[in-house]
Amino acid sequence: MKELLQRAIFGLLYALGVILALQNYTWTVLLLGFFLFIGLKELSQLISFNFKTFLLPVFFIFITGFLVFSPTNINDKVINIAIGFSLLSLFIPFIYFIFDKLSLNMLSEGYLSVFYLALPFTIALHLDLNLLLGIFIILWASDSFAYIIGKNFGKHKLAPKISPKKTIEGLLGGLSGSLLVGYLMFHYSDWYQMLNLGQFLILTTIIVIFGTLGDLLESRFKRLAQVKDSGNIIPGHGGILDRLDSFIFAVPFVYIYLLII
Repeated sequence: MKELLQRAIFGLLYALGVILALQNYTWTVLLLGFFLFIGLKELSQLISFNFKTFLLPVFFIFITGFLVFSPTNINDKVINIAIGFSLLSLFIPFIYFIFDKLSLNMLSEGYLSVFYLALPFTIALHLDLNLLLGIFIILWASDSFAYIIGKNFGKHKLAPKISPKKTIEGLLGGLSGSLLVGYLMFHYSDWYQMLNLGQFLILTTIIVIFGTLGDLLESRFKRLAQVKDSGNIIPGHGGILDRLDSFIFAVPFVYIYLLII
């Protein structure tokens, strides 16, 4: 009971912090930057690469994305310089490798952090704040409905070797609940009215499906590392990656879908 209460309290505080930060672009950038920093540190512990070596390349990409996508006018020269430093910083780990300060496995696994973390968080800087908030709400709804349906009706395992508790029934319940929440959001708010209802529900489906894949991917990382959680920064919930694994994987596909339509 105590653990459940702790989980509920800190889950509510986490959600409230995200919602408040997403009301302002500057606070959103700071929040995403914080998530990126902690997420990179957790990932480095999960797959054993040098955190400090890849910190600079990851954050140069993120900062460049901030300058490119910032709603305020940024001088083109500043942006070009930032892009140049971002590209150069990607070669820093190779220098460590040349002088035998980094193994080949650590080099390849470290570059995974660039694609797995830096790019999704950088893409997120380009998305409308209401859209970002909507992604979080849909993922929270998916998790909640998947847990309730899966616990009470789940019989068929979704990926037993990776995440034994996840079921196909839970996934379908999470998707159905998210579509209901998406439908209500579309009709009773001005959340993202540049889409019609059909496009909106397709977007919701994309968020849930790829969010679930992101969850399974992080579960795979944890299973290989033989740990229960990616960290312990949020009592009762684990680490930042435990909370954002779905968001990280869903964001690029949301962006691609919006480009297509």
